[in-house]
Amino acid sequence: MDRIESSLRAEAVLGAGRGALVRVMFGSGWLGWGLGQARAFNGFTAPAFGSITLLLLVCSLYFLRQGRILRKRFPADAPPAILKGFLLVVLIEVVAILLVVVLADRLHRPDLATDWCAMVVGLHFLPLARLFRAPSLTVLGILVTLWCALCWALFRSNTLAIAASIGTGVLLCVSCVYSLLRAGRFAHSLLVEGCARQAE
Repeated sequence: MDRIESSLRAEAVLGAGRGALVRVMFGSGWLGWGLGQARAFNGFTAPAFGSITLLLLVCSLYFLRQGRILRKRFPADAPPAILKGFLLVVLIEVVAILLVVVLADRLHRPDLATDWCAMVVGLHFLPLARLFRAPSLTVLGILVTLWCALCWALFRSNTLAIAASIGTGVLLCVSCVYSLLRAGRFAHSLLVEGCARQAE
């Protein structure tokens, strides 16, 4: 039972590292685009943005590597087959994004394209949360979707696009930090367990 629990924690480190890497890449993309549109980059915000993004990327890659090492030390009997489900969710997301971009273009509202694309991103986390058994993705998906809906109701034109982008980017980056903390907690517990076994 301990071996199964250890392999699950090793898999969780790998999954958290992988998820953090994806979220920091897309989160920094959304946030950087929004800040750029708002002309908010200056001598302070640009280096701060770059440094934080780099730090999150390095930490994500570190836990991705640690997860792979730990998975070799604590192998699972039968890793879950979730690739098909993941690819299906991503395919639906891409189709939905294309549809909302076309619809926004037909309405002559490019600002809606940004908001609706971010909303699709938020919604796609809901099936992913179930697929990966990660309740934190449900919270992320709901928060991004609600933020985009609020922006849609309150803002217009360039302000709508900027608010949706910055909010989505911030939420994705905060979720990345949560994943890294989670990965660190699991990795630490496996390290302690390994040291205890060696001591015996």
